[in-house]
Amino acid sequence: MSKQDEHELAQACVEFRDDPYRFVMFMWPWGSRDLEGWDGPDWWHREQYAVISEYCRGDGALPLRMATATGHGTGKTFHAATLIYWFMSTRANPQVVVTSNTEAQLGKTWRELSKWHQMALNRHWFEWTATSFYYKANPSTWNAKAVPWSATNTNAFAGTHENDTLMLFDEASEIVDAVWEVADGALTTPYSMFLCFGNPTRNSGRFYQAFRDDRFKRYWRTWQIDSRKCRASTRQGPDYLEQLLEQYGGPEDDRAKTRVLGQFPEKASGKLISMAAVERAMKTQVEMFEYAPKVMGVDIARYGDNQSEIVLRQGRKAFPVIRVPKGDLMMQAHFIGEQIRLQRPALTCVDGAGVGAGVVDRLRQLGYQVMDVNGGNSSINPRFLNKRAEMWWELKEWIETGECELPPDLELKKHLTIVGYDFTDKGRVRLERKDDIVQEYGFSPDRADALALTFAYPVADFADEREVDPAVFEDS
Repeated sequence: MSKQDEHELAQACVEFRDDPYRFVMFMWPWGSRDLEGWDGPDWWHREQYAVISEYCRGDGALPLRMATATGHGTGKTFHAATLIYWFMSTRANPQVVVTSNTEAQLGKTWRELSKWHQMALNRHWFEWTATSFYYKANPSTWNAKAVPWSATNTNAFAGTHENDTLMLFDEASEIVDAVWEVADGALTTPYSMFLCFGNPTRNSGRFYQAFRDDRFKRYWRTWQIDSRKCRASTRQGPDYLEQLLEQYGGPEDDRAKTRVLGQFPEKASGKLISMAAVERAMKTQVEMFEYAPKVMGVDIARYGDNQSEIVLRQGRKAFPVIRVPKGDLMMQAHFIGEQIRLQRPALTCVDGAGVGAGVVDRLRQLGYQVMDVNGGNSSINPRFLNKRAEMWWELKEWIETGECELPPDLELKKHLTIVGYDFTDKGRVRLERKDDIVQEYGFSPDRADALALTFAYPVADFADEREVDPAVFEDS
Protein backbone atom coordinates (compact mmCIF):
# COMPACT_ATOMS: atom_id res chain seq x y z
CA MET A 1 0.00 0.00 0.00
CA SER A 2 1.40 3.42 -1.00
CA LYS A 3 1.94 6.21 1.51
CA GLN A 4 -0.93 8.11 -0.08
CA ASP A 5 -3.28 5.13 0.26
CA GLU A 6 -2.14 4.59 3.84
CA HIS A 7 -2.76 8.25 4.65
CA GLU A 8 -6.26 8.11 3.13
CA LEU A 9 -7.03 4.93 5.08
CA ALA A 10 -5.98 6.56 8.34
CA GLN A 11 -8.00 9.67 7.55
CA ALA A 12 -11.08 7.56 6.82
CA CYS A 13 -10.79 5.85 10.21
CA VAL A 14 -10.55 9.23 11.92
CA GLU A 15 -13.61 10.39 9.99
CA PHE A 16 -15.60 7.29 10.98
CA ARG A 17 -14.91 7.61 14.72
CA ASP A 18 -18.54 8.64 15.28
CA ASP A 19 -20.09 6.60 12.49
CA PRO A 20 -19.82 2.79 12.80
CA TYR A 21 -22.17 2.19 9.86
CA ARG A 22 -20.03 4.11 7.37
CA PHE A 23 -16.93 2.41 8.82
CA VAL A 24 -18.39 -1.07 8.31
CA MET A 25 -19.49 -0.28 4.75
CA PHE A 26 -16.07 1.21 3.94
CA MET A 27 -13.84 -1.41 5.61
CA TRP A 28 -15.13 -4.65 4.05
CA PRO A 29 -15.75 -5.70 0.42
CA TRP A 30 -19.51 -6.22 0.48
CA GLY A 31 -20.77 -8.26 -2.44
CA SER A 32 -17.30 -9.62 -3.28
CA ARG A 33 -16.44 -13.30 -3.50
CA ASP A 34 -15.88 -13.53 0.26
CA LEU A 35 -19.18 -11.76 1.00
CA GLU A 36 -21.25 -12.87 -1.93
CA GLY A 37 -24.94 -12.19 -1.41
CA TRP A 38 -24.39 -9.70 1.38
CA ASP A 39 -24.79 -5.99 0.79
CA GLY A 40 -24.14 -4.86 4.36
CA PRO A 41 -25.37 -5.18 7.93
CA ASP A 42 -28.94 -6.11 8.85
CA TRP A 43 -31.68 -3.70 9.99
CA TRP A 44 -31.10 -4.01 13.73
CA HIS A 45 -27.34 -3.58 13.31
CA ARG A 46 -27.98 -0.29 11.53
CA GLU A 47 -30.44 0.75 14.22
CA GLN A 48 -27.80 0.24 16.87
CA TYR A 49 -25.15 2.02 14.80
CA ALA A 50 -27.39 5.08 14.84
CA VAL A 51 -27.65 4.99 18.65
CA ILE A 52 -23.89 4.60 18.99
CA SER A 53 -23.29 7.44 16.55
CA GLU A 54 -25.59 9.75 18.48
CA TYR A 55 -23.79 8.88 21.72
CA CYS A 56 -20.36 9.52 20.21
CA ARG A 57 -21.44 12.99 19.12
CA GLY A 58 -22.60 13.89 22.63
CA ASP A 59 -20.55 14.77 25.70
CA GLY A 60 -19.83 11.12 26.62
CA ALA A 61 -20.10 11.90 30.31
CA LEU A 62 -22.05 8.73 31.13
CA PRO A 63 -21.22 5.32 29.67
CA LEU A 64 -23.37 3.96 26.85
CA ARG A 65 -25.09 0.76 27.97
CA MET A 66 -26.75 -1.39 25.32
CA ALA A 67 -28.30 -4.83 25.89
CA THR A 68 -29.55 -7.03 23.04
CA ALA A 69 -31.54 -10.23 23.57
CA THR A 70 -31.75 -12.27 20.38
CA GLY A 71 -32.96 -15.56 19.01
CA HIS A 72 -30.54 -17.77 17.09
CA GLY A 73 -29.15 -16.77 13.72
CA THR A 74 -29.56 -13.00 13.99
CA GLY A 75 -25.98 -12.03 13.16
CA LYS A 76 -25.05 -10.98 16.70
CA THR A 77 -21.56 -12.54 16.58
CA PHE A 78 -20.80 -10.66 13.35
CA HIS A 79 -22.13 -7.49 14.95
CA ALA A 80 -20.00 -7.92 18.08
CA ALA A 81 -16.84 -8.62 16.06
CA THR A 82 -17.22 -5.67 13.69
CA LEU A 83 -18.01 -3.28 16.55
CA ILE A 84 -14.79 -4.35 18.27
CA TYR A 85 -12.93 -3.74 15.01
CA TRP A 86 -14.52 -0.30 14.55
CA PHE A 87 -13.62 0.71 18.11
CA MET A 88 -10.02 -0.46 17.71
CA SER A 89 -9.56 1.23 14.31
CA THR A 90 -11.03 4.66 15.08
CA ARG A 91 -9.54 5.51 18.50
CA ALA A 92 -6.03 6.10 19.76
CA ASN A 93 -5.04 3.71 22.57
CA PRO A 94 -8.49 2.21 23.21
CA GLN A 95 -8.97 -0.47 25.83
CA VAL A 96 -11.33 -3.35 24.99
CA VAL A 97 -12.33 -6.32 27.15
CA VAL A 98 -14.48 -9.11 25.70
CA THR A 99 -15.95 -12.03 27.61
CA SER A 100 -18.63 -14.67 27.29
CA ASN A 101 -20.41 -17.30 29.35
CA THR A 102 -17.95 -20.07 28.42
CA GLU A 103 -14.50 -20.27 26.92
CA ALA A 104 -16.01 -22.06 23.92
CA GLN A 105 -18.43 -19.20 23.23
CA LEU A 106 -15.72 -16.61 23.84
CA GLY A 107 -13.56 -18.47 21.32
CA LYS A 108 -16.40 -18.31 18.80
CA THR A 109 -16.67 -14.54 19.17
CA TRP A 110 -12.92 -14.14 19.02
CA ARG A 111 -12.62 -16.28 15.88
CA GLU A 112 -15.30 -14.14 14.26
CA LEU A 113 -13.09 -11.12 14.96
CA SER A 114 -10.21 -12.94 13.23
CA LYS A 115 -12.41 -13.61 10.18
CA TRP A 116 -13.31 -9.95 9.71
CA HIS A 117 -9.76 -8.87 10.51
CA GLN A 118 -8.46 -10.95 7.61
CA MET A 119 -10.86 -9.24 5.17
CA ALA A 120 -10.40 -5.67 6.44
CA LEU A 121 -8.61 -2.97 4.44
CA ASN A 122 -6.41 -2.09 7.41
CA ARG A 123 -5.63 -5.65 8.49
CA HIS A 124 -1.88 -4.91 8.36
CA TRP A 125 -2.28 -2.53 11.32
CA PHE A 126 -3.25 -5.25 13.76
CA GLU A 127 -2.17 -8.62 15.10
CA TRP A 128 -4.71 -11.22 16.20
CA THR A 129 -3.84 -14.00 18.69
CA ALA A 130 -5.99 -16.48 20.60
CA THR A 131 -6.38 -14.10 23.55
CA SER A 132 -5.51 -10.61 22.30
CA PHE A 133 -5.89 -8.24 19.37
CA TYR A 134 -3.54 -5.29 19.25
CA TYR A 135 -2.15 -2.43 17.18
CA LYS A 136 1.31 -3.50 16.07
CA ALA A 137 2.89 -0.09 16.61
CA ASN A 138 1.69 0.22 20.20
CA PRO A 139 0.57 -3.16 21.60
CA SER A 140 0.76 -2.34 25.31
CA THR A 141 -1.80 0.49 25.31
CA TRP A 142 -3.82 -0.16 22.13
CA ASN A 143 -5.38 -3.59 22.53
CA ALA A 144 -8.40 -5.79 22.98
CA LYS A 145 -8.37 -8.81 25.29
CA ALA A 146 -10.45 -11.98 25.40
CA VAL A 147 -10.95 -12.74 29.09
CA PRO A 148 -12.89 -15.83 30.30
CA TRP A 149 -15.23 -14.74 33.09
CA SER A 150 -14.78 -16.08 36.58
CA ALA A 151 -16.86 -15.49 39.70
CA THR A 152 -13.70 -16.05 41.76
CA ASN A 153 -11.46 -13.69 39.77
CA THR A 154 -13.60 -10.71 38.92
CA ASN A 155 -10.60 -8.36 39.03
CA ALA A 156 -9.66 -9.67 35.60
CA PHE A 157 -12.39 -7.38 34.26
CA ALA A 158 -11.22 -4.21 35.96
CA GLY A 159 -10.61 -1.47 33.39
CA THR A 160 -7.61 0.77 32.97
CA HIS A 161 -9.68 3.92 33.49
CA GLU A 162 -8.49 5.32 30.19
CA ASN A 163 -10.76 7.21 27.82
CA ASP A 164 -12.38 5.08 25.11
CA THR A 165 -13.05 1.85 26.98
CA LEU A 166 -15.26 -0.86 25.52
CA MET A 167 -16.64 -3.75 27.58
CA LEU A 168 -18.43 -6.40 25.51
CA PHE A 169 -20.33 -9.39 26.92
CA ASP A 170 -21.48 -12.19 24.62
CA GLU A 171 -24.08 -14.66 25.92
CA ALA A 172 -24.53 -12.11 28.68
CA SER A 173 -27.51 -13.88 30.27
CA GLU A 174 -25.18 -16.48 31.79
CA ILE A 175 -22.55 -14.12 33.22
CA VAL A 176 -22.69 -13.77 37.02
CA ASP A 177 -23.69 -10.53 38.72
CA ALA A 178 -20.28 -10.11 40.37
CA VAL A 179 -18.62 -9.73 36.95
CA TRP A 180 -21.25 -7.17 35.89
CA GLU A 181 -20.53 -5.13 39.00
CA VAL A 182 -16.80 -4.99 38.25
CA ALA A 183 -17.58 -4.01 34.65
CA ASP A 184 -19.72 -1.14 35.94
CA GLY A 185 -16.80 0.09 38.03
CA ALA A 186 -14.49 0.04 35.03
CA LEU A 187 -16.72 2.35 32.97
CA THR A 188 -15.97 5.61 34.75
CA THR A 189 -14.18 7.49 32.00
CA PRO A 190 -15.64 9.54 29.10
CA TYR A 191 -16.98 7.72 26.03
CA SER A 192 -17.02 4.30 27.67
CA MET A 193 -19.32 1.68 26.18
CA PHE A 194 -20.86 -1.46 27.67
CA LEU A 195 -22.38 -3.68 24.95
CA CYS A 196 -24.12 -6.92 25.92
CA PHE A 197 -25.53 -9.58 23.59
CA GLY A 198 -27.07 -12.97 24.19
CA ASN A 199 -29.93 -15.41 24.00
CA PRO A 200 -32.30 -14.54 26.88
CA THR A 201 -32.00 -17.90 28.60
CA ARG A 202 -32.53 -16.78 32.21
CA ASN A 203 -35.28 -14.76 33.85
CA SER A 204 -32.93 -13.47 36.53
CA GLY A 205 -29.52 -11.82 36.71
CA ARG A 206 -28.22 -8.49 35.49
CA PHE A 207 -28.91 -9.09 31.79
CA TYR A 208 -32.56 -9.77 32.59
CA GLN A 209 -32.69 -6.77 34.94
CA ALA A 210 -31.52 -4.45 32.17
CA PHE A 211 -34.85 -5.20 30.45
CA ARG A 212 -37.27 -5.76 33.32
CA ASP A 213 -36.06 -4.21 36.60
CA ASP A 214 -36.87 -0.52 37.09
CA ARG A 215 -33.68 -0.02 39.12
CA PHE A 216 -31.55 -0.93 36.10
CA LYS A 217 -33.47 -0.58 32.86
CA ARG A 218 -33.58 3.23 32.82
CA TYR A 219 -29.80 3.17 32.33
CA TRP A 220 -29.90 0.77 29.37
CA ARG A 221 -30.91 0.89 25.73
CA THR A 222 -32.42 -2.50 25.00
CA TRP A 223 -33.44 -4.59 21.97
CA GLN A 224 -35.24 -7.93 21.67
CA ILE A 225 -34.60 -9.39 18.22
CA ASP A 226 -36.92 -11.93 16.61
CA SER A 227 -34.94 -14.34 14.43
CA ARG A 228 -37.75 -14.43 11.89
CA LYS A 229 -37.03 -10.80 11.01
CA CYS A 230 -33.29 -11.28 10.35
CA ARG A 231 -31.67 -12.07 7.02
CA ALA A 232 -29.04 -14.47 8.40
CA SER A 233 -31.60 -16.88 9.85
CA THR A 234 -34.10 -16.69 6.99
CA ARG A 235 -31.43 -17.70 4.45
CA GLN A 236 -32.18 -21.28 5.55
CA GLY A 237 -35.64 -20.90 4.05
CA PRO A 238 -38.66 -18.79 4.94
CA ASP A 239 -40.42 -21.68 6.64
CA TYR A 240 -37.49 -22.91 8.73
CA LEU A 241 -38.18 -20.80 11.83
CA GLU A 242 -41.91 -21.39 11.63
CA GLN A 243 -41.15 -25.11 11.68
CA LEU A 244 -39.03 -24.60 14.78
CA LEU A 245 -41.87 -22.74 16.48
CA GLU A 246 -44.21 -25.62 15.67
CA GLN A 247 -41.74 -28.17 17.04
CA TYR A 248 -41.37 -26.17 20.25
CA GLY A 249 -45.13 -26.11 20.74
CA GLY A 250 -45.81 -22.57 19.55
CA PRO A 251 -44.63 -19.07 20.45
CA GLU A 252 -45.76 -19.41 24.09
CA ASP A 253 -43.25 -22.18 24.76
CA ASP A 254 -40.15 -20.95 26.61
CA ARG A 255 -37.81 -22.66 24.14
CA ALA A 256 -39.43 -20.76 21.29
CA LYS A 257 -39.16 -17.52 23.22
CA THR A 258 -35.45 -17.80 23.91
CA ARG A 259 -34.29 -19.48 20.66
CA VAL A 260 -36.48 -17.74 18.09
CA LEU A 261 -38.34 -14.73 19.47
CA GLY A 262 -35.56 -13.17 21.56
CA GLN A 263 -37.82 -13.08 24.63
CA PHE A 264 -37.09 -14.08 28.20
CA PRO A 265 -38.67 -17.31 29.44
CA GLU A 266 -41.42 -17.34 32.01
CA LYS A 267 -39.67 -20.27 33.59
CA ALA A 268 -35.95 -20.51 32.95
CA SER A 269 -34.72 -23.85 31.68
CA GLY A 270 -34.21 -26.25 34.56
CA LYS A 271 -35.53 -23.78 37.16
CA LEU A 272 -37.95 -25.05 39.76
CA ILE A 273 -40.26 -22.04 40.28
CA SER A 274 -41.51 -19.84 37.46
CA MET A 275 -41.04 -16.08 37.46
CA ALA A 276 -44.68 -15.59 36.41
CA ALA A 277 -45.97 -17.48 39.47
CA VAL A 278 -43.75 -15.49 41.84
CA GLU A 279 -44.74 -12.15 40.31
CA ARG A 280 -48.42 -13.12 40.54
CA ALA A 281 -48.06 -14.08 44.21
CA MET A 282 -46.35 -10.76 44.95
CA LYS A 283 -49.41 -8.93 43.57
CA THR A 284 -51.95 -11.10 45.42
CA GLN A 285 -53.58 -10.19 48.73
CA VAL A 286 -55.17 -13.06 50.63
CA GLU A 287 -57.79 -12.97 53.37
CA MET A 288 -58.73 -15.28 56.25
CA PHE A 289 -55.11 -16.31 56.84
CA GLU A 290 -55.32 -15.23 60.52
CA TYR A 291 -56.89 -18.55 61.53
CA ALA A 292 -53.94 -20.62 60.27
CA PRO A 293 -50.99 -21.49 62.55
CA LYS A 294 -47.81 -19.44 62.23
CA VAL A 295 -44.66 -21.20 61.05
CA MET A 296 -41.22 -19.59 61.17
CA GLY A 297 -38.30 -20.57 58.92
CA VAL A 298 -34.73 -19.51 59.77
CA ASP A 299 -31.88 -19.93 57.29
CA ILE A 300 -28.38 -19.53 58.74
CA ALA A 301 -25.80 -18.00 56.41
CA ARG A 302 -22.68 -20.01 55.65
CA TYR A 303 -20.87 -17.49 53.43
CA GLY A 304 -19.22 -14.21 54.35
CA ASP A 305 -21.32 -11.91 52.15
CA ASN A 306 -24.62 -13.70 52.75
CA GLN A 307 -27.14 -13.13 55.50
CA SER A 308 -29.15 -15.20 57.94
CA GLU A 309 -32.85 -14.67 57.19
CA ILE A 310 -36.15 -15.22 58.98
CA VAL A 311 -39.51 -15.73 57.25
CA LEU A 312 -42.86 -16.02 59.01
CA ARG A 313 -45.69 -17.73 57.12
CA GLN A 314 -49.29 -17.99 58.24
CA GLY A 315 -51.31 -20.22 55.97
CA ARG A 316 -51.40 -18.65 52.51
CA LYS A 317 -49.56 -15.47 53.52
CA ALA A 318 -45.79 -14.99 53.82
CA PHE A 319 -44.71 -11.88 55.73
CA PRO A 320 -41.75 -9.62 54.85
CA VAL A 321 -38.34 -11.19 55.39
CA ILE A 322 -36.52 -10.30 58.61
CA ARG A 323 -32.77 -10.03 58.19
CA VAL A 324 -30.67 -11.21 61.13
CA PRO A 325 -27.99 -8.63 62.00
CA LYS A 326 -24.41 -9.64 61.38
CA GLY A 327 -22.67 -11.12 64.40
CA ASP A 328 -21.43 -14.34 65.91
CA LEU A 329 -23.73 -17.34 66.26
CA MET A 330 -24.65 -16.51 69.85
CA MET A 331 -25.74 -12.98 68.91
CA GLN A 332 -27.76 -14.38 65.99
CA ALA A 333 -29.40 -16.93 68.30
CA HIS A 334 -30.47 -14.21 70.73
CA PHE A 335 -31.98 -12.12 67.89
CA ILE A 336 -33.84 -15.15 66.51
CA GLY A 337 -35.09 -16.02 69.99
CA GLU A 338 -36.50 -12.52 70.40
CA GLN A 339 -38.39 -12.89 67.10
CA ILE A 340 -39.82 -16.21 68.30
CA ARG A 341 -40.96 -14.54 71.51
CA LEU A 342 -42.61 -11.68 69.59
CA GLN A 343 -44.27 -13.75 66.86
CA ARG A 344 -45.10 -16.91 68.88
CA PRO A 345 -45.11 -19.35 65.92
CA ALA A 346 -46.59 -22.82 66.35
CA LEU A 347 -43.41 -24.26 64.85
CA THR A 348 -39.94 -22.79 64.25
CA CYS A 349 -37.73 -24.63 61.73
CA VAL A 350 -34.05 -23.71 61.86
CA ASP A 351 -31.45 -24.71 59.28
CA GLY A 352 -29.28 -26.84 61.54
CA ALA A 353 -26.72 -27.98 58.95
CA GLY A 354 -23.13 -26.85 59.45
CA VAL A 355 -22.82 -23.68 61.51
CA GLY A 356 -26.58 -23.66 62.07
CA ALA A 357 -26.19 -26.45 64.61
CA GLY A 358 -24.68 -23.96 67.07
CA VAL A 359 -27.68 -21.66 66.68
CA VAL A 360 -30.09 -24.55 67.31
CA ASP A 361 -28.19 -25.59 70.45
CA ARG A 362 -28.15 -22.06 71.85
CA LEU A 363 -31.88 -21.49 71.18
CA ARG A 364 -32.68 -24.71 73.04
CA GLN A 365 -30.45 -23.63 75.94
CA LEU A 366 -32.51 -20.44 76.09
CA GLY A 367 -35.70 -22.49 76.36
CA TYR A 368 -37.05 -22.10 72.82
CA GLN A 369 -38.59 -25.15 71.19
CA VAL A 370 -37.17 -25.26 67.67
CA MET A 371 -37.03 -27.95 65.00
CA ASP A 372 -33.54 -28.73 63.71
CA VAL A 373 -33.86 -29.18 59.93
CA ASN A 374 -30.98 -30.53 57.87
CA GLY A 375 -31.67 -30.27 54.14
CA GLY A 376 -29.28 -33.12 53.41
CA ASN A 377 -31.28 -35.62 55.45
CA SER A 378 -33.74 -38.09 53.97
CA SER A 379 -37.12 -36.83 52.83
CA ILE A 380 -40.42 -38.13 54.15
CA ASN A 381 -41.60 -38.68 50.58
CA PRO A 382 -39.29 -41.04 48.62
CA ARG A 383 -40.04 -39.02 45.47
CA PHE A 384 -37.32 -36.57 46.58
CA LEU A 385 -33.57 -37.05 46.95
CA ASN A 386 -33.41 -35.26 50.30
CA LYS A 387 -35.26 -32.99 52.71
CA ARG A 388 -34.22 -29.81 50.90
CA ALA A 389 -35.75 -30.96 47.61
CA GLU A 390 -38.95 -31.96 49.44
CA MET A 391 -39.31 -28.56 51.17
CA TRP A 392 -38.68 -26.62 47.98
CA TRP A 393 -41.20 -28.72 46.05
CA GLU A 394 -43.82 -27.98 48.69
CA LEU A 395 -42.93 -24.29 48.34
CA LYS A 396 -43.20 -24.50 44.54
CA GLU A 397 -46.68 -26.03 44.69
CA TRP A 398 -47.80 -23.45 47.28
CA ILE A 399 -46.69 -20.56 45.05
CA GLU A 400 -48.01 -22.00 41.79
CA THR A 401 -51.54 -22.54 43.12
CA GLY A 402 -52.07 -18.81 42.51
CA GLU A 403 -53.77 -18.48 45.90
CA CYS A 404 -50.91 -17.29 48.12
CA GLU A 405 -49.36 -13.94 49.00
CA LEU A 406 -45.66 -13.09 48.90
CA PRO A 407 -44.14 -9.78 50.01
CA PRO A 408 -43.05 -7.55 47.07
CA ASP A 409 -39.36 -8.24 47.63
CA LEU A 410 -37.04 -8.13 44.60
CA GLU A 411 -34.30 -10.06 46.36
CA LEU A 412 -36.74 -12.77 47.41
CA LYS A 413 -38.01 -12.98 43.81
CA LYS A 414 -34.47 -13.48 42.56
CA HIS A 415 -33.75 -16.15 45.18
CA LEU A 416 -36.97 -18.06 44.47
CA THR A 417 -36.45 -18.25 40.71
CA ILE A 418 -32.73 -19.02 40.56
CA VAL A 419 -32.71 -22.59 41.90
CA GLY A 420 -32.49 -25.33 39.29
CA TYR A 421 -33.49 -28.95 39.52
CA ASP A 422 -33.18 -32.25 37.71
CA PHE A 423 -33.75 -35.96 38.40
CA THR A 424 -31.49 -38.71 39.64
CA ASP A 425 -31.11 -41.92 37.63
CA LYS A 426 -33.87 -43.36 39.84
CA GLY A 427 -36.22 -40.51 38.99
CA ARG A 428 -36.01 -38.65 42.31
CA VAL A 429 -36.17 -34.84 42.33
CA ARG A 430 -32.79 -33.26 43.04
CA LEU A 431 -32.07 -29.54 43.54
CA GLU A 432 -29.06 -27.58 42.34
CA ARG A 433 -26.48 -27.44 45.13
CA LYS A 434 -26.15 -24.16 47.05
CA ASP A 435 -22.38 -24.17 46.52
CA ASP A 436 -22.92 -24.41 42.76
CA ILE A 437 -25.42 -21.52 42.85
CA VAL A 438 -22.91 -19.36 44.73
CA GLN A 439 -20.17 -20.27 42.27
CA GLU A 440 -22.32 -19.51 39.22
CA TYR A 441 -24.31 -16.48 40.36
CA GLY A 442 -22.27 -15.02 43.19
CA PHE A 443 -24.95 -15.30 45.90
CA SER A 444 -26.86 -17.85 47.96
CA PRO A 445 -30.71 -17.98 47.84
CA ASP A 446 -31.00 -17.54 51.62
CA ARG A 447 -34.34 -15.71 51.62
CA ALA A 448 -36.02 -18.41 49.61
CA ASP A 449 -34.41 -21.12 51.76
CA ALA A 450 -35.89 -19.49 54.86
CA LEU A 451 -39.34 -19.56 53.26
CA ALA A 452 -38.85 -23.18 52.15
CA LEU A 453 -38.09 -24.14 55.77
CA THR A 454 -41.66 -23.22 56.70
CA PHE A 455 -42.68 -26.27 54.66
CA ALA A 456 -40.32 -28.69 56.42
CA TYR A 457 -43.06 -30.42 58.40
CA PRO A 458 -46.86 -30.24 58.52
CA VAL A 459 -48.33 -28.26 61.40
CA ALA A 460 -51.55 -29.25 63.14
CA ASP A 461 -54.23 -26.56 63.01
CA PHE A 462 -56.24 -26.44 66.23
CA ALA A 463 -57.86 -23.06 65.51
CA ASP A 464 -61.16 -24.75 64.71
CA GLU A 465 -60.92 -27.45 67.38
CA ARG A 466 -64.29 -29.00 68.27
CA GLU A 467 -65.40 -31.03 71.26
CA VAL A 468 -65.31 -34.71 70.48
CA ASP A 469 -67.61 -37.29 72.06
CA PRO A 470 -65.36 -39.86 73.84
CA ALA A 471 -67.85 -42.54 72.93
CA VAL A 472 -66.61 -42.34 69.36
CA PHE A 473 -63.43 -44.08 70.48
CA GLU A 474 -65.06 -46.79 72.53
CA ASP A 475 -65.01 -50.34 71.23
CA SER A 476 -68.23 -51.32 69.55
